[in-house]
Parts: sequence; structure tokens; C-alpha cells
Amino acid sequence: MTQYLLERDFSHDSLRWLNKIDKRPLHDIREIEKLQSEIINDNDAAMAYFFAIDFQYQTHRMQKIILEKKDPKYAFLFAQNIPFADIKALQQIVIDSKSEKYICRFACFVKNADRKPLESIILKSKHIKYAHMYLKHVKNVDIKKFREIILSSKKPMYLFELAKHLTNPKEIAEIEDLIIKSGSFRYMRLFAEKIKSSNVEKIEQAILDTDNMEEIKKFAKYVKRSKMKRFFLVL
Repeated sequence: MTQYLLERDFSHDSLRWLNKIDKRPLHDIREIEKLQSEIINDNDAAMAYFFAIDFQYQTHRMQKIILEKKDPKYAFLFAQNIPFADIKALQQIVIDSKSEKYICRFACFVKNADRKPLESIILKSKHIKYAHMYLKHVKNVDIKKFREIILSSKKPMYLFELAKHLTNPKEIAEIEDLIIKSGSFRYMRLFAEKIKSSNVEKIEQAILDTDNMEEIKKFAKYVKRSKMKRFFLVL
């Protein structure tokens, strides 16, 4: 089972699967084939996926159910986790569903996905959450395509991720100002700690100006270039 199965989208089905196989003698190939026949008769995409991942037996028959049901959740999971899955056919199911969530997940986490059409859908949607996810998990993204979407959010989490992909000092300084303006202690600290070209003194002063001693100490502790570090060491 995968990292997603604790999510609301999958937890109910995972419990159904556990109940379905409970106390069945599944060391017997005849019992496994009987279980597979039940799933085929029920035309159940979720059970088809769990059967395929747990038994790796005649997975093409389970894939057929998912393709027929056109379920984007299990099309994504099947493509991600089942060897020799038909990535192209499963990707088309996800695209046709118009589910931005699974379109983005397919692009981010399915090896050999055709990312070009998936990226186009993400960009067209201008959905900041999925633009951020794509930027975070996909290598060699053309950052120019995503810059304005991320900037428009003004949310420090997304701005920080964007900054990690930039090289232009002017653009990085622009994001730094936005993060300072947001007042997020966490992302001011992360920016100073992780972004090499950050203006640590500027961020440090912004935190000092808040008179929040707890956050001042955190900054001094975690940011190696902090001048406050020596002060607190002396204390």
C-alpha cells in the first residue's frame, strides 16, 4: 500500500480491502483466482488496484477494470505502483477526468508520464497549490512559466519554494521582501538559512523589530550567518 492510503480519498477503500481478504487462505492460488474473479464480477476499481499491488498476479485484468471505470484516483495509483502498467492509457483517464489533483499527482509521481500535456493543464488552471506541487517535485521545470502564478499567492510557503529555483538576485530579493512583509517567522528563518544569496542582516533586523524574544533566539540558533548567534552564546 502507498503513502496516500491514510488520506480520506483512499482510507475507506483500504479498509474495505482489508476486510475483504481477512481470514481468507490467500496462500492458495485457487483462492487468489477466486478473489480476482469476484473483483472482476463486481467491476470494482479500488479492489482491482489493491489486488494488483498485493498479489502482482494477472495485473492486466485488474488494469482493464480501472480503464473501464475511468477512475482517476486508481488510474494514478496503478500507473505509479504497478509494474508494466499502461502509462499512456492511464494518463488519458486522468486527463479526461479533469481532476487537477490527480493530473498534478500523475505529473509529479508517475515515472515515464508524458508531462508536457499535464503541465499545460496545471498552468492553465493557475491553481497555486498544484503549481507549487509541480515545482517542488518535478526536475528541470521552466520556472518562468510558474513564476507569476506563485508570486500572485503572496503565501510564504509557495514563495520560498519559488526562491529555491531562482538564480537572479533581483528576483530573489523581491521574494525576500514579500516573505518579510508576510510576517512569517518560520519562512523568514528558512529563507535566511537555505537561500544562499539572502540578505541575512535584513531578515534578522525584521525579526529584531518584532521584539519577539523566542523567535529571535530561534533565528540565532538555526541561521549560521546570524550575528545574533554570538550574542546568545555569550549569554
